[in-house]
Amino acid sequence: MGGLPAPTDRMGVTIRLLRSTDRPCVEEILAACSVFSEEEIRVALAMVDAGLDGEYALLAIETDDQLDGYACFGPAPLTTTSWYLYWICIRSQAQSAGVGRALQTAVEAAIRTQGGTCLVVETSGRADYAKTRRFYELGGFIEAGRIAGFYGPGDDCVILSKVLTGDTRE
Repeated sequence: MGGLPAPTDRMGVTIRLLRSTDRPCVEEILAACSVFSEEEIRVALAMVDAGLDGEYALLAIETDDQLDGYACFGPAPLTTTSWYLYWICIRSQAQSAGVGRALQTAVEAAIRTQGGTCLVVETSGRADYAKTRRFYELGGFIEAGRIAGFYGPGDDCVILSKVLTGDTRE
C-alpha cells in the first residue's frame, strides 16, 4: 500500500510500518489479550503475513523501542473510498494510556491520504468485548449494524463505522 505515513515520534511513542521482525511480538500481544481464540490469532497472523507481502497496510506503535501494538487495514473491496480496520491490538500494559488512540489516529490519517472517507470495523458483541466497543465509540465510531449470532450462539457481529473528515495531505 503506497502513501503510508513516514514514522512519527510523539512523546516517546513512535508510529511506523510494521516489519517482519515484529511478527513474534505481534503474536505475543495477540495471545496476551486473552480474548482471541487460537483460530483468531492464526487468522490475524496470516493477515500480518499478507500485509508484509503488500496485501494490507500495517502500522506499528512502540514506546521506548518496545512494540506496543499494531493495526491491519485496507481498502474495502468494490468501494471507492471505504476502508476496513481489520485488526488493532494493543499490549495489555499499554492499554488506557492513549497508545491505541494514537494508533487509530495514524490509521485514519493514512487512509485519508489515500482518499478514504469511511472506516468500518467489525467486532464481537460478547460481554468481554465491551471495552473494545467502548474504545471505538469514544474514537468517533457509531454502531451501523448488528448481526445476531454471527460468530456463534450469543456472539453478535457488531459493525461500526466512522466518517473520516478533514484532509491530512500536505
